[in-house]
Amino acid sequence: MSFATITSLVTAILCIAVLVQCARVMRSLAAFRAADLPGTARALDTATASAHHVLSELKNELDRGGEPTLRALAEARAIADELGVMIGIGNATADRLLDSARNSRASLGETLDQQDLAA
Repeated sequence: MSFATITSLVTAILCIAVLVQCARVMRSLAAFRAADLPGTARALDTATASAHHVLSELKNELDRGGEPTLRALAEARAIADELGVMIGIGNATADRLLDSARNSRASLGETLDQQDLAA
């Protein structure tokens, strides 16, 4: 195949694709013309008014409930910080107790070994 033949085939394929898209656009335009635009506008207006009403109610609810929620959240964070400190202290104490127990076992073991050697 020559270069001219390949370019002609590619051009033909692209032209077919353009024709298909044109047919789809023409069908969409025909459906748009046949649509009930005033009814659609009324439905859109009703939906917009309903959304505006819901948003205003949501804003009022957030204005009323936002302050106590923020206060409770701040208190919860303070309690979480205190609990973190308490857990740290508890972990440090547990580590010290474990070290003491290990040291006690080690010294008790040495004492028992010395008593066995003396006997």
